[in-house]
Amino acid sequence: CTRFGIFSVFYGIYGNYWFDMLGELRPPALMDVLQAQGYDLRLYASSKLSFPEFNKTCFVKVPRAGIYDEPKEGDVAERDRDISERFIGYLKTRKAGKPYFAFVFYDASHGAYQYLPGFEKFKPSVDTNRLALNKTNIGPLFNKYKNSVLSDDHLVGLIIKAIRDAGGLKDTAVLVLGDHGEAFLERGRYGHNQGYSPEEVRVPLVMYLPGRAPYSTADATSHMDIVPTLLPLLGVKNPVSDYSSGRSLFDRTPRPFVPSFSWDTAAIIKNGEVLEMPLEAYKGGVKAYDSEYREEGKQAAAAFSPLLPAFQKEAKRFSK
Repeated sequence: CTRFGIFSVFYGIYGNYWFDMLGELRPPALMDVLQAQGYDLRLYASSKLSFPEFNKTCFVKVPRAGIYDEPKEGDVAERDRDISERFIGYLKTRKAGKPYFAFVFYDASHGAYQYLPGFEKFKPSVDTNRLALNKTNIGPLFNKYKNSVLSDDHLVGLIIKAIRDAGGLKDTAVLVLGDHGEAFLERGRYGHNQGYSPEEVRVPLVMYLPGRAPYSTADATSHMDIVPTLLPLLGVKNPVSDYSSGRSLFDRTPRPFVPSFSWDTAAIIKNGEVLEMPLEAYKGGVKAYDSEYREEGKQAAAAFSPLLPAFQKEAKRFSK
């Protein structure tokens, strides 16, 4: 879900630490380094950054003057356009020579599935009674979702053009990524934060770095890999293990597993197979799923046992 996805993007550690960081109002190392190096911090969000409480975690020390999270009246697609235009306006007027970090947080594809006029490519595109969804009537709603993504993709294109026009592609890292996916009954689930199905945990990631040759990979990566990729670019020499449970996106050696978190469960994902573990007693026992997210028996769960010590270590290593 959004809370734990964004958390791991900025902190580079397991999602279970969210609760401690919120309680301590402690910012991530990435934001500390950016502030220490004099970066101008700018946040643009279609919905208020107080829910989830990113204003008390990821961005707790960002000056309010650099935050725009109350866009003008209108539907979510219009608010997405508004924050895009605000950021593009900033690019045109910002102080030359001062480095900046910007976070643009869209919301149109998050539940409402709204889009700007002219972006109804997938038809029919209509809302459906969410309480009566089934595989025969969900198609128009799925089309509406795809149109909302297309609409935001257009806005991303305008931002990249503005960065290029300002000469920023010579010295600016650009990342486009999602915090979570969305399921449309492909495996019996709708929405997100329902489980650890491929539709919910696989998200796009496109990263541009000046002078870096392009490549694509089908290997498993993690939200936690963003911080270990960016901090060395900012001059941080510490071993990645000092501040993250992820690794650089340029490290292409096989990884044992990818962790994923929600409110009261966590998962170990390996080769598409999933071990779902309860974080609260009321959630019951562990469950294993195959690569199609079909529940398997105890023998399949037992196969994850060798991975548990490493998972448990990282889940508590940053606690004191």
